[in-house]
This record gives sequence, C-alpha cells and structure tokens, in this order.
Amino acid sequence: MQIQNILKGSYWFYQPFIAVGAVRWFWIVIFLVMILAGLIAKIVRVANNKMSGGTQEVLRRAGNLLITMGCLGWLWMFFRQQQVSFLAWRFWLLLWVALLVWWTLKVVYYATKRLPLISTEQAKRDLQSKYLPKK
Repeated sequence: MQIQNILKGSYWFYQPFIAVGAVRWFWIVIFLVMILAGLIAKIVRVANNKMSGGTQEVLRRAGNLLITMGCLGWLWMFFRQQQVSFLAWRFWLLLWVALLVWWTLKVVYYATKRLPLISTEQAKRDLQSKYLPKK
C-alpha cells in the first residue's frame, strides 16, 4: 500500500480485501479487548458500592463506550470478511475512529472538568441544606 492512496476518495469508498493472517487477528483482538474492558468496568461499577457517584458515572460512561465501540468494530469486521459491498468500506472504519475519539474526549471531559464542578456544587448544596428548615 502506498501512502498516497489515503488521499484518494476511491480508497475510502472501495471494497477492501478480506483480512487474513495477523491483520485479521489484530482487529479481532482489539475489538475483543474493548468489549472485555467495558464489561469489567460495568462489573466493577456494580460490585463496588463504596465508590462515589461520580466515579460510578465515569465507569458507566466508559463501559458504554467500550462495549458499543467494540461491538460496532466486530460488526464492521464481519461485514468486511463477508465482503458486503457498502458496509465493508474503509470509510466506516474512519467514521468509527472519529466516533471513538469524540466519545472518549467527552468521557474524559466529564471526568476531569464537570465532575469536580458537580462535587463542589453538591458540597455547597449540602452545606446550605443543613441550615434550611426540614418539612
């Protein structure tokens, strides 16, 4: 493969050959690891009740991300191996990578920026509520 092919539209919207050998196993293992990591995140979230609500939410979001993207990747790999004309294009892999990056950035943004703000707001609300009359 030549690097100039990436700049051509026919490369992205063309039926690729089926993956054989190490390439096929590379993709299968990557997608399987994503699914297993997502399941582990979900199991840890459910099994550990001592975590804060924010940590549980981050694990939920990360688990959803990994399971969804792993299953979509396996689906794309299946279509590629079966040589389905429209659904096996390399364009779908490019779209998959873009969606993976975008969703990962959203999870990281939530964990690093929004979660501390939510925690401080909750602390302020708790401090205020102890002085308010109870019903």
